[in-house]
Amino acid sequence: MKIYIIIFLFIQTSLGAITDYPFEFKNAVYDEYIKSVSLEVNNLPTNFPVLALNSSSYVMLKFDDLLNEERSFYYKIIHCDKDWKPSRLSEIEYIIGYNDERMRNYSYSVNTKTQYLHHWQQIPNKDTKLKVSGNYLLIVYEDKIDYPMLTRRFIVSENKVQVNINAIYPGDVENIRFKQEMQVNINFEKFKMRNPLEEISLLMLQNDNWYVAEESKPSFFSGTILKFNKLKTFDFWGLNEFRQFDTRTLFRLGRGVDFIERNLKSVDVLLMLDEPRRDKVYLNTFDFNGRFVIDNFERLNNNTITQALDAVVSNIKNDKDLRQTQKDSFVNSIITRDPLLDNEYKAEERNIRSDYTNVTFVLKDDLYLKDESIYVFGAMNNWLPNEDYLMKYDDSRGVYSTTVPLKQGFYNYYYGLVDPKDNFDFKTMEGSWSDTENDYQTIVYYRGLGDIYDRIIGFETFNTSASRLIR
Repeated sequence: MKIYIIIFLFIQTSLGAITDYPFEFKNAVYDEYIKSVSLEVNNLPTNFPVLALNSSSYVMLKFDDLLNEERSFYYKIIHCDKDWKPSRLSEIEYIIGYNDERMRNYSYSVNTKTQYLHHWQQIPNKDTKLKVSGNYLLIVYEDKIDYPMLTRRFIVSENKVQVNINAIYPGDVENIRFKQEMQVNINFEKFKMRNPLEEISLLMLQNDNWYVAEESKPSFFSGTILKFNKLKTFDFWGLNEFRQFDTRTLFRLGRGVDFIERNLKSVDVLLMLDEPRRDKVYLNTFDFNGRFVIDNFERLNNNTITQALDAVVSNIKNDKDLRQTQKDSFVNSIITRDPLLDNEYKAEERNIRSDYTNVTFVLKDDLYLKDESIYVFGAMNNWLPNEDYLMKYDDSRGVYSTTVPLKQGFYNYYYGLVDPKDNFDFKTMEGSWSDTENDYQTIVYYRGLGDIYDRIIGFETFNTSASRLIR
């Protein structure tokens, strides 16, 4: 009788971990007041959100609430399978400590025209630690988890196998000048498997983008080397270096900025006119591969330059009289970086002193569109075709444009086409070249015989500029 009870409890525990949620397990923001969401590894905004199991590394969730009211936010962590569905593990099997905990770290913005509350949460922390590897979804909600504020993906790796990645000439010979292809070998000498060809699967992403990814099983193995060398398995359009703009200072025209107009209650930023790059030659330029970094360079003694300039603006009847040359006079020799105030209880200066601006994207293109729409894409909108980033055609000027509230910082972006079936196409707007510098993240999933969840036993990031092509 006791044996039946134990078996029943085990089945209930395993099956009970699978729950239907009324939202998708992806990087997304569901509340209109939540902005500038990032998940930084050890406070570095340019890293893919991956942690080594049982290490001292952590991810730091950061976001702003423009409602500017003290709301009670809670976070929950859900363990997922490789397809981003809830795994069969119960919370006690993947978490040490507590789940559904309240977020206690927040700070009001300082000397900004747009007032907001900046929130941050470290994972793992003293209340919540992770026991197993795999995919994880971090959810922030206010009242009920069924209505989240935001969701964010991250992964935990055991790093049991060695992942070797090489760039090869694309098997798609017709597009050899426009595509990039990778070949992967996995050394599992220190990790024993019964049937590697069935138990291992590999996922490769381009530039942290979960929507530009390829998955495959191994081709064969020799000794302790598992090979993924079937042609066209991991081939991607190389696309182009990312477009970019810099608003870390609002007193000089940063990269990609055409004009800055400062009003008493807001700052408007007009970006330089963009054109399609499908017929342009490739130009190698520095970028952050689609990411964004929040930062603010402006301080004047112990007061922000914002205050000094606001005083001038308030004395000018017509704001348009305050032009860029006048603004520059305020910042001669005084653009210095704020020191960071990092510890468990304080926010970083860059996150609470950076203001929001109304950034206008402008695109001139005579492309004939059937049912497609043009959107701005990047990490800033989770690579999703959000309505705010839809480019609308202006008949009077003959251009596409949209205006989005974005926090001061350095941003990368693409233009992309989206059809009625939500298929993305970046190549038509940006062009594609095999020479483009890209990051490729490789995740090795393992599920052995009898396992009830997908482990991650290897992770590697490969940059195309750091290698030579292998024939």
